[in-house]
Amino acid sequence: MMRKAVFAVLIASGALVNPAIPTIGLDQADAAVRKNVSEYAGRRCNPPRRGSGIVIGRYTGTTDNPILSFGGDTATISRYRCFETLAECRGWLYTMRSKYVDGNSVLIGCERR
Repeated sequence: MMRKAVFAVLIASGALVNPAIPTIGLDQADAAVRKNVSEYAGRRCNPPRRGSGIVIGRYTGTTDNPILSFGGDTATISRYRCFETLAECRGWLYTMRSKYVDGNSVLIGCERR
C-alpha cells in the first residue's frame, strides 16, 4: 500500500516538472538569465522613489584578489546599480555572483521600484 502511494506521488510530481508540458505565459527565452551582461552594466544611481518603475540591483560580496585587498585576505565588493529591465538586472547579478563570493544575502537581489 505504501509503495503505491509513493509511486503515485512520484508520478504526479514528475508531471509537474516535465519540460514537455507547456507552461502558461512563460517563454523559455524569458526564463533564461542573460549571461553576457558586464559587471559595469546599468548606471550608478541613488535609490529611486517607489513607483518609478526603475529596477535596482544590489550586490555585496568579497574577493580574494591580492591587488584589491592590498595583500590582505579578502576585500569587500559592494555595488548598487539601476537598470531599465529586470532581465538586465538579473544578468548583471548572475555575472556578479560568478565573479565574487557572495556576502550578506539580504543585500543581493533585483527589485522594481
